Amino acid sequence: MGVKEVKTEVKTEGKGAAGSKTPVRKRSAGGRTPDAKKGKFAAGGKKFTPNKKFTKKPAGAGGAAAAGAAAGAGTGTNATLPKDTAKTRRDRKLARKQKKPKFELTQQCKKIWEKLRSEKNNMSKKENHQLVDDLLKLVKQKENKLMNLVFAHDTSRIIQTCLKEGNEAQRSQIFGELKEKVVELSKNKYAKNILWKMAKYGTPEQRSHIIANFKDNVYGLVRKNKLSASIIEYTYNNYANKDQRHMFVRELCGKVYQLHPNSEAMGFGQVLAEMDAASDERKSLLSSFHKALLPLVEKQVMTLTLVHKVFYEYFMHCDDAVLRSEMIEAIRESLIHMIHTHDGAHVAMRCLWYGSKKDRKVILKTMKEFVIKLSTEEFGHLTLLAAFDCVDDTVFIKKAIITPMMKHLNEVIENQYGKKVLIYLMSPRDTTHFLPETIKLLTTGDNNPTSKKEMKVRHQELVQAAVGGVVEYLTDNVEEFVFNKSRFLLMETAIMKVDGKIIQPLVDAVVQLATPPFEAGQKNEDDRFHIAEHPSGHLLLKKIIVGESKKSETDASSCPIFSRALMRQVGAPKLATWGASNRGTLILLT
Repeated sequence: MGVKEVKTEVKTEGKGAAGSKTPVRKRSAGGRTPDAKKGKFAAGGKKFTPNKKFTKKPAGAGGAAAAGAAAGAGTGTNATLPKDTAKTRRDRKLARKQKKPKFELTQQCKKIWEKLRSEKNNMSKKENHQLVDDLLKLVKQKENKLMNLVFAHDTSRIIQTCLKEGNEAQRSQIFGELKEKVVELSKNKYAKNILWKMAKYGTPEQRSHIIANFKDNVYGLVRKNKLSASIIEYTYNNYANKDQRHMFVRELCGKVYQLHPNSEAMGFGQVLAEMDAASDERKSLLSSFHKALLPLVEKQVMTLTLVHKVFYEYFMHCDDAVLRSEMIEAIRESLIHMIHTHDGAHVAMRCLWYGSKKDRKVILKTMKEFVIKLSTEEFGHLTLLAAFDCVDDTVFIKKAIITPMMKHLNEVIENQYGKKVLIYLMSPRDTTHFLPETIKLLTTGDNNPTSKKEMKVRHQELVQAAVGGVVEYLTDNVEEFVFNKSRFLLMETAIMKVDGKIIQPLVDAVVQLATPPFEAGQKNEDDRFHIAEHPSGHLLLKKIIVGESKKSETDASSCPIFSRALMRQVGAPKLATWGASNRGTLILLT
């Protein structure tokens, strides 16, 4: 693009003897003259103020606009351009659409489709089937191929409605025309929805055909196309059988595993177990799996359960410390997208166990914003328990995990998994509250190479960080926990496991509920039985008294704080009246 020459302005500096004029070239700092097209100097020649944006002229209005501008220049008025109204824009849009080869067919199909999809019509299934039949006949007459309609927004929705409202024969007709283009359909943002409906409303044989078409294409589609990945995830979770699921997983485990003669019948762990621990073949298998997973780490596919399963297979069977450390470093910031599933939670737990101190800190930082969600999830809360067991930096755990939990304690306590997290903080690996399978899983990380602090010391520091807020909340809401079957176990754990000085306010609050006079079978003004006769209240008293008795037998220095407070504040005469009921008698016999 050539540089335009700028006209110069001649200014008279002074006249010599011959009356000559001296031309002076006047320019701005940016190299433009004052009469440049894009702006002008304000008074003083210092500030540059841009002109208003030029309004684009409509097509065909160039001559009129030019004439108007000339007239305006002569009269001193501003020139105006023809107004671009909504009507003219609609007309131009319609003209563009009419140039498309399928415009007429699309318009005719939309008229039938509007009747078919509208809920106001309240048509019977037979009438819907007739409309679908009309649509398919119309397409066959005009276009003769459904494949030419699946890649447009409007026509793809028409075919989706036909799959939803049509009968089995009509669905089979549509499937028959599109079944050879499954992979191609999965890559298009409109056509993939048709494939989705084909899987949802199709027969088991049709679904199997769709899944079979993905064979040998899974890794490329998952890695490079998020649209295809969503379809693969949908079929994997909802319709794939055991063998089909193995096919999906197999193609993400690396080329070496796929080429193994037994890979179609055996899982990755089984193939790996057949190899010698120090063989080159084993190292090659693990290395190939490792290289296949690395490109997936920073992709959106980290949210897919299929990918979680593949990473689970990797961490369950990879015993190469170097490869494992490299993988942990690669995925540590993406683990938060995986923790909500079974496989993803187990991956996160192993990253905490086998990761370095820096890895652990990064993982906990990503959890900080989602602590409440994690603590109330079936699998997410297991990751928090693993962190309590292995992370030596308890100060950072308090800052990243415990403090956010204490701010939303009500949400945590109301959830069954949230209560388990709080109980684990006060009484870790207690078989009373946790299944043997859960405890066995958590012991897997006990011998990890990174943790140096003794577990008992670590848990004591965590209890000190969390117990203050828990005890205060229980004391303020004592009746809600004592008289609730699903909550009183948290109260029992706090009284039995927390130091006496901290727990004293809570003990006094519970004992205070036992001081009113007891009458068997009578309810108070709140329509509630006395604590000694209440279904959950009497169990709480019984468990605490028995627990303190057993603790005194094993530890002579322990003091039965609750039992003494009960005797002191209720007194023997009132306690004797509890024998008038079965539940009260059970408490006295303990």
